[in-house]
Amino acid sequence: MNTAEWKCLCSQITGTGNREKENCLIPSLVNVQQGPGSLCICNSPCSYGLDIAQWWKCSFLAEPMKRTFWPRSQTLAGSPGPQRGQEVVSWLCPAELRLRAPAGTSGSVLEHTFLVSAGQGPAGRVRAAGIRPGAGQGSAPRLSLSNPFSWHWHRRAPAHAALSAQPFLSSLPPFTPIFFPFTVTNVRKESAMKSVLIGVILKGIFLLAGVECAVNINECEEGPCKNGAVCEDGIADYSCHCAPGQDGITWGGKNCSVQLTGCQTHDCQNEALCIPTYHAESHGHLCQCQPGFYDATCSTPTTFSFASRGYLLIELPQNSESGGGAGGASVSLRFRTTLPSAVLFYRGREAEYLFLELLDGILHAELKREDVGYPLLLKGLRVDDGQWHKVEVAVHSTVQLKLWHGSCEAGVCLQSSPVPAGSAEIPQAFLNLYIGGAEDPMANNTRSQQGFVGCLEDLQVDAEAVLPADLPLGESSPARPGCDRTEWCLSQPCFHGGLCVDLWATFRCDCARPYGGPACSYERPAATFGLENSTSFASFTLSESLGADFNLSFFLRSRKPDGLLLQVCNGTGPCLTLYLRDGQLSIEMSPADTVTFPGNVVDGRRHLIALSFQGGSVGALQSDTFVELGQLPARALGAGSEVFIGGHPNPDSAELWGGYFKGCLQDIQLNSQQIQFFQVENDSLPQELNRTETGNLVNGCISDDTCQSEPCQNGGRCIVTWNDFHCSCPANFTGKFCEEKVWCESEPCPEATTCIDVVAGYVCLANATFNSHAAIEFTTNTSVTRTLSSLLMDFRTRDEDAVLLRAVEEVDSLQVAIKNSSLLVDIRSGNSIEGVSFVSPQPVTDGAWHSVSVSMEEPAALSSRWLLRLDGSVNVTLQGSAGSLDFLKNNASVVVAENFTGCLGRVQIGGLFLPFPPHRPYPQAEQFQRAGPGGVQLGCSGADVCASSPCLNAGTCEDLFNSFRCGCGAGWAGQRCEANIDDCQPSPCVHGDCVDAVADFQCECFRGFIGKRCDINVDDCVRHQCLNGATCVDGVYGYSCKCPPQYSGPRCEWPFPPQQCGKNFTCLNGGRCITESWGANCSCRPGFTGRNCQININECEPNPCQNGGTCQDSENRYECVCSASYTGERCDINKGTPGALFPSPLIEVAVPVACGSVLLLSIGLIFMVLTARKRRQSEGTYSPSQQEVAGARLEMDSVLKVPPEERLI
Repeated sequence: MNTAEWKCLCSQITGTGNREKENCLIPSLVNVQQGPGSLCICNSPCSYGLDIAQWWKCSFLAEPMKRTFWPRSQTLAGSPGPQRGQEVVSWLCPAELRLRAPAGTSGSVLEHTFLVSAGQGPAGRVRAAGIRPGAGQGSAPRLSLSNPFSWHWHRRAPAHAALSAQPFLSSLPPFTPIFFPFTVTNVRKESAMKSVLIGVILKGIFLLAGVECAVNINECEEGPCKNGAVCEDGIADYSCHCAPGQDGITWGGKNCSVQLTGCQTHDCQNEALCIPTYHAESHGHLCQCQPGFYDATCSTPTTFSFASRGYLLIELPQNSESGGGAGGASVSLRFRTTLPSAVLFYRGREAEYLFLELLDGILHAELKREDVGYPLLLKGLRVDDGQWHKVEVAVHSTVQLKLWHGSCEAGVCLQSSPVPAGSAEIPQAFLNLYIGGAEDPMANNTRSQQGFVGCLEDLQVDAEAVLPADLPLGESSPARPGCDRTEWCLSQPCFHGGLCVDLWATFRCDCARPYGGPACSYERPAATFGLENSTSFASFTLSESLGADFNLSFFLRSRKPDGLLLQVCNGTGPCLTLYLRDGQLSIEMSPADTVTFPGNVVDGRRHLIALSFQGGSVGALQSDTFVELGQLPARALGAGSEVFIGGHPNPDSAELWGGYFKGCLQDIQLNSQQIQFFQVENDSLPQELNRTETGNLVNGCISDDTCQSEPCQNGGRCIVTWNDFHCSCPANFTGKFCEEKVWCESEPCPEATTCIDVVAGYVCLANATFNSHAAIEFTTNTSVTRTLSSLLMDFRTRDEDAVLLRAVEEVDSLQVAIKNSSLLVDIRSGNSIEGVSFVSPQPVTDGAWHSVSVSMEEPAALSSRWLLRLDGSVNVTLQGSAGSLDFLKNNASVVVAENFTGCLGRVQIGGLFLPFPPHRPYPQAEQFQRAGPGGVQLGCSGADVCASSPCLNAGTCEDLFNSFRCGCGAGWAGQRCEANIDDCQPSPCVHGDCVDAVADFQCECFRGFIGKRCDINVDDCVRHQCLNGATCVDGVYGYSCKCPPQYSGPRCEWPFPPQQCGKNFTCLNGGRCITESWGANCSCRPGFTGRNCQININECEPNPCQNGGTCQDSENRYECVCSASYTGERCDINKGTPGALFPSPLIEVAVPVACGSVLLLSIGLIFMVLTARKRRQSEGTYSPSQQEVAGARLEMDSVLKVPPEERLI
């Protein structure tokens, strides 16, 4: 509001304009602050002169104002008011006052001692209810206000506002803030309450309080929600979002404090999920159906199938939402099929339609309106896998195609396209719905143009379920209820590697060549050419022209590197010739025009040769890849051309191409025509070319008898391997002809060594352990003739300085050593002065095995560069050059392991081993021999460093040769596995706190999240309470309801616009209408419920009457009509049946008395008998002999004692 408007108001009230200051109810307030910070209450009518669009804002001061005194002459109209000298306090709240003057307002009148001023719409009745004091300092007694208070807007007729006041604080310490929460609604016209000003005189003190309704009270502060529920604040209300059930317990109710029992006994069928509910203090449940079932108990199947191509036509009712207008159209369903292309549904006619189809295994939908198409395609996701898939097509402001699939983001793949506003209106033609296909005029609009074969379920059209019972599924229909599925390919019906293709109702075998037939069981016969080196050929005449573009393919198997394969001649020009030359296939049109098929094809294995001749370009299929071979002149192969295979009738004609072909040819195809060498009885095979002439062909692929010449020696057994042989040799012979002896088969080496076969002999090898002083020497024998151009050593040590191998012969030398923990190699030989040397950049004394090899780059040269490889790395070329190691042949001493502690493995010079185990001379001529005495410890062993179990926490000790390493278990680290790894270090908990464990962690999830890593947001919409078709929007540990336009409220439970008491909302059965924040509501009398109190609560459900009593319901109570034998409020008291057992009341009393008397008499008789027996034991004559004979012992405490004088006898 601007300043001018404010001054206009204040001038009328305070006297700064045409009014006097005396007219202000509290003059001192005027002097405190004018403008938007002032507050004035007028005691007489004054014209505001402002229209309905203006707002006046009077903001209370932040601090209490000073005390002032009420003048004697000033009172409120119609009220006694305070007396002179009484203290008046302006009680100011940190809030705002907003007043809106209704149209036609002439002024205002304050009556009595209470003022309620509410910002409201056009004049109407205003009610303030539920007013109570808010938080104040300290406590004070309450005062009940019984007088009615009202306030008027003057208009044509006053519209009174009734106030229902509840007790207020009657006394408070000075300047104590007070807060008045309230609710104000207009019962005549919907209007939102804005603000209120409350003034009241209590014991002569005038209090003012202003409240701004824009501040929402948080009803969740007191924590009303129980059992882990999340509280959501509302307007004068709150909602509790109950936590997911645990241990079988589910909570519900307003505060999630009621244990839901609705699913303890339920009628959900077919594995449906029971969801407990709780409404109006009554337990119930909902059934969440599994796919394929429908209705309240999930007992109605929704599945039907198409065993053959066809369609079902459904004419939707005229009142359907799709029957024209802008309501939108949608079709959703689940399907399964193995056919790649089929129409799922078609909706509409030829000109306007919406359809969904499978196209090469992917979903394709299209909408056509006003000659404009809107296609949608879900690329890259095949759904013809025989599994169930859910899909939906919807048209509103966009056309959408949705697929529920595990590979999609959030589980749903979506394709959409905007639709112009006019196109979104659904045409009348959409009342026609074809399922599983469409008739021809409409099917031509699809790309598949084929009917569906498979199963459908959960079909919904415009959100209405279409059940199989609603469909024409008779004998003549292509559809049947249920889903009968045969997994055709599970039994693997296709032989010889054929691919089984499931066609839902049957299957097809895609055979691999050279096999054919329905189940790939037929193998096209091969023909053997040149068996036992004979001359063979076949010739044919083309009955049809192949043209210049054709395909030629066949299987080839041969070991002969040269020979004519195939030749086609038309008699006038050059021939097309295929022949083998040096094991490769060549294609020639003339000597100058030749291309070659890559690779060797004469290795005795079967090769598929597939050639393509297109416009002079020759290509081949190699390893499933098309390879361009080159260019040849394009010449047509016309009808009548002669085809020669494997040779010529004239033997000399084939010599130019390497002579006759020797081997097997199979499954020769020219385009789609099959060349058959032999007559077959199978009319179902592809068309074959007629045979004209053959010579020496053998049916099948047969090998020569290659063992006829007995090629195997030394008792070897010959085995034919298709035009070759294999010798199975005795254990001690090897080689192609078993000509080489195998020495190690006779196990000549001692125990703990390994026998290695070498040329003409063997050698016994073993690792050896050395302890600094145990060096050994080797020399060559005089028979070494090879060039010693290489060196190989395996070693393992922790020595920082040692000699592994050393040899010196005059000026030539060889040294392999360890220096400062690095490997040193130094070679000086031949006519080179500089020699070669190498020092490894990394240490090699870590106790692990290392391998070093050096070799000459040019072994035959007098001097050459040397190559070195350490531990399998790439070869390193050493600087300098040196000759070979042939100086070692001159009986030079080779010293091994000098001052060395560690292990040596293989040691080779020039390929000759230096064996450590002692042994007699080996049979081979070339060898190194031990020189000098001394034994060697075989095997590699260091100190037992793991004996003390140094690794903690179940760590595994690994011996590293005089050192160890701990292999720690999961969750442990450190040199000795002493440190627990902090598994919380990478922060694995997405929405929670991490607690470390051993090799594991636990996440204490924040509310609303579950899972090992607290990364799963709990779907709070599973048990949502959104009403009236609202959409539940999941949140974090809570949800919200997205209401339809005609509803509002936290759960969309209130109609919108809000209903008004007495206008468009009525409470029945004596219910009291209450105006609340979201509109009118009913406070029902006991015994009634429902939004309008229209439901009489049936107190007889469940039946409280017991023992067969009949319950009769009445208002807020019930009455039990009991059977004759029971009585009580619930028929729970058994009245008994005296007339059946006792004929009169007298007998009913006499019989119990008589029974009691008999019982007492029996007890008395028993007592007398026991006493008599006891007395007999203490009387009579004493007879020791009799006592001894009887063996009885008299209890002395039961014998009467005799006098003392008698005991003297």
